[in-house]
Amino acid sequence: MKKALFFTLIFTLIALPVFSDTITKVAVLDYSRILSAFYKDSQAVRELEEMKNQFQQEIDRIQSEINILEERKLNAENAGNTSRALELDNQIFEKKKFLRDYIRVKNSQLSEMNRSLSQSNTLVKEIIEEVEYIAETGGYSLVLKKSDPNLLWWSYEVDITDQVLQRLLTKMN
Repeated sequence: MKKALFFTLIFTLIALPVFSDTITKVAVLDYSRILSAFYKDSQAVRELEEMKNQFQQEIDRIQSEINILEERKLNAENAGNTSRALELDNQIFEKKKFLRDYIRVKNSQLSEMNRSLSQSNTLVKEIIEEVEYIAETGGYSLVLKKSDPNLLWWSYEVDITDQVLQRLLTKMN
């Protein structure tokens, strides 16, 4: 028993320096932050933002029309004109229905455009190339996404997000 413990101790002392050279260096990457920053300057994102603005302007315009119709209905009711109030009530109902459908369709379009942007093959390829470069030059053997649910803790010293962002933004300019 003592001999086995002795040989284990000797083996550990001899092998420790050999195994210490093979310690894996790990990095962490905030992928969603990179996507957000990288998209800011891209044409596709500007188009998406313009679509969102137009969408909101149209919603505001339709809502304003509904408010005017509701005010007219109230005036008709106060004047005792029930047939006009009923007619306006039907117009309000149709406008509100149109607005709900418009919002549903436009949200679907915006979601699809957003999804296709985030899955762009060229964008993903550029990000991966820069991650590989930073990982190889920094001596990292493994890069994990910060959002990985299995990642419990890391030191911010191994976060390479800023380095990757800097390289991507330099490429764009």
